[in-house]
Amino acid sequence: MYLSKVSFQASQQARQLLLGFGGKGVYSTHQMLWQLFTEEGKRSFLFREEQSADGSKAFFVLSSVKPESDESAFSVQTKVFTPKLQSGQRLGFTLRANPTVCTTDEKGKSKRHDVMMHAKRAAKESGVSDSEEIRLLMEQAAQEWIANPKRLENWGFTLDFLPEVQTYIQHRSDKNQEDKIRFSSVDYQGVLTVQDPEKFLQQLEKGFGRAKSLGCGLMLIKSI
Repeated sequence: MYLSKVSFQASQQARQLLLGFGGKGVYSTHQMLWQLFTEEGKRSFLFREEQSADGSKAFFVLSSVKPESDESAFSVQTKVFTPKLQSGQRLGFTLRANPTVCTTDEKGKSKRHDVMMHAKRAAKESGVSDSEEIRLLMEQAAQEWIANPKRLENWGFTLDFLPEVQTYIQHRSDKNQEDKIRFSSVDYQGVLTVQDPEKFLQQLEKGFGRAKSLGCGLMLIKSI
């Protein structure tokens, strides 16, 4: 794997790239970053957008192949990412994920919902009106999503404690007038313990949760 930090150059080429793909939110970001992997027939990378201190955008990109870029448009710092992990090893982590829950109506039709908004609706329907209590219930729902035992077993790690929910954002991005993208992201921060290193590394490369092509799913880890 390769972990890269990508930003745009202050150049005419970068401005042309932004003009060509801009205006469609995170969908545009995905399309622009794909310019780093022109030989790939399908998406082989995860990304996460961050804002630098000067207000400019930067992106962390985890990929199975090394990104190749036109330096006139992108600034790319890449390193080989091959963490050596052991069972029982503790790691600090941050994760931007798209937590969802699937429900079935009386007609048997399934629908996927934003976990936090689903919790908000359920709280209001049960008579909860205090805004702080609703906020805490929404945060709890997001924590329970990531702490689901079956999910953690599939991912190859356990949580030392419920992670902190740092940020919740509802995104709107339009491919075109007919195809409108609506999803949410949650930024988690916490500590995990590796249980199955091979399974965890495989999941790290694939990404966690949904909306991976829209800037979710990339986990950043560090040793404790």
